[in-house]
Amino acid sequence: MRSTRFTDRLSRATTKGDYLLGLLVAAIAVLMRAGLDAVYPGVAPFIVLFPAIVLVGAFCGPGPAALAAMTGGAATARITFGDALLAWPPPHNTPQIDTLLALPACATVLWATSTLRRIAACAALAEARLAEVFRQIPGTAAIIEAPSGRVLLRSAQSDAVLGHPQIAVTSGDLKNYGGLHPDGRPFAADDYPINRALRTGEVVEAERVTYRRPDGTIAQLEVHAGPVLDARGRVIASVGMAFDITDRVEAETRLIASEARHRAAAERLAAAIDAGALGLWEMDIASQQLRLDGRAAAMLGLPAEPIELPRAAVQAHVHPDDQARTRERFDRALEGGGGYSDEYCFRSDSGETRWVVSVGAALPDLRIAVGVISDVTDRRRREEALQAALQARDVLMHEADHRIKNSLQLVVSLLRLQLARVPDPDARHALAQAISRVDAVANAHLSLQASPDLRHIEIDTLLQELCLRVGSLNPALTVTCDATSLLSLDAEQAIPLGLLASEFLTNALRHAYAPGACGRVALTSRATDGALTIAVTDDGVGLPPGGARSGLGTTVIATLARQIGATVTRDSSPGRGTSIAVVLPVGGDAGRKAESVVRSTHAHDVRSTHAHDAPSTPIGA
Repeated sequence: MRSTRFTDRLSRATTKGDYLLGLLVAAIAVLMRAGLDAVYPGVAPFIVLFPAIVLVGAFCGPGPAALAAMTGGAATARITFGDALLAWPPPHNTPQIDTLLALPACATVLWATSTLRRIAACAALAEARLAEVFRQIPGTAAIIEAPSGRVLLRSAQSDAVLGHPQIAVTSGDLKNYGGLHPDGRPFAADDYPINRALRTGEVVEAERVTYRRPDGTIAQLEVHAGPVLDARGRVIASVGMAFDITDRVEAETRLIASEARHRAAAERLAAAIDAGALGLWEMDIASQQLRLDGRAAAMLGLPAEPIELPRAAVQAHVHPDDQARTRERFDRALEGGGGYSDEYCFRSDSGETRWVVSVGAALPDLRIAVGVISDVTDRRRREEALQAALQARDVLMHEADHRIKNSLQLVVSLLRLQLARVPDPDARHALAQAISRVDAVANAHLSLQASPDLRHIEIDTLLQELCLRVGSLNPALTVTCDATSLLSLDAEQAIPLGLLASEFLTNALRHAYAPGACGRVALTSRATDGALTIAVTDDGVGLPPGGARSGLGTTVIATLARQIGATVTRDSSPGRGTSIAVVLPVGGDAGRKAESVVRSTHAHDVRSTHAHDAPSTPIGA
């Protein structure tokens, strides 16, 4: 801030040194008067004293000026008039009159200097106040004079805001300032608000200026400017202020962007809620008051409009079977501040029953719980209808399985009755083969009925049960089963495999040994390298050199193998037994059971026993 030394000097307080200085100035004035009298006789006696009084009064104060006037006046009168000052009657040049006239003249000078000093003090005070006001302005502020543009006063923050000293705002200086219009155009020298106010008297309020500082940083300024007019309305100066609003502009930009994001998020949320037919609820944890929107109220059988009611009023409409559970879950969420999800049955005042799902979360910091509710009545009804249909299907399937089992047993019984009445050996043999095949189908059907999904059959279990049944056909032979494939196959593959294994076993028991001879027949099952191999080996008489004769059994085996894409191999020689195997590709691990626990099925002997349902005719029939 600037202030003149003159006004500072005029406004300061009087000290002892001022009195001594006043005496010194008075003495100098008297000596000058004496010198002038010697050079220019007849000069007015007190002509030098008056300027001395003015100087002392202005710079030292009224007291020193009065002291200078008395001492200087007395000394001047004594030196100038000498003894004539005391003569009476006065001489012709009347020194007494000059001296008396000097007294009011000195008083007038003292009064004038005192007034000047008071005016200077007021001016200094006003200037100090203005300077302090400028110092306190939190931005750049300046007063420039017309027409030069010289800076008379500026604020302490000017350099910090602009990034450089603010010395003058003449056209030559302003062109180097980095002001930009909002559209990016640089300011011309005469475009700056403070200069426009100086040139045209324009009042500028809150004009935005983007300012590029010398160090390259950008400041957003809000500029105010206006003219200073004299009594005749002429512009004698202009005042300008600029405030750095960079942080505010950035905050406003972030706020606008945040509001846009929140508005978009709210619109997406509203669209999702509408698309999902969801109702909104909110509860004040302290008061336990629930606020529902129109859709949520409608789901609970209330008028379809926003409503507020106590939690207990809503809880009372929950089905009695669900009340304790829903209350416990909701209280736990409120206490722990976690999520909440529940599905329960709700009964409206009209008696209508609806199923709803309520999902939400407790927010302890906000002392509220919020969430959504959806009506799942239609879904529950569909699930109940589907469950009823599944139960009806299971009943029907079990009934059908039972009838099929009874039908197969009836067929077997009829065939056995027919077998007992047929005398022809070939016919008896054909009927025995048919009985064995039907029995194999019944055995596979029982395994399928015992499976969990009524579609897949554990092939090891099927083969073990087959060995138990077939082993009773010839009590003299021992049948062993070593099934460790650990496979569960689809019924379309498992049943043909069971029939093939049954053909292999029955052929071995009927044809590999002489009537009454002892022997051993072994069935093995292995799954290796993506293939299932089921083999039946006997130590019987073997096939004759010409090989096995072609018959119905051979045709059945070929048809079944072709049906499931399997390959049948036979190895036999006279007197050394026979081994027949079927190889079925199973596609790697596709057919392997899902259980992680590997069970080991040990080979065990199945001794033939006379079962109550075993055929009563010998093998050779």
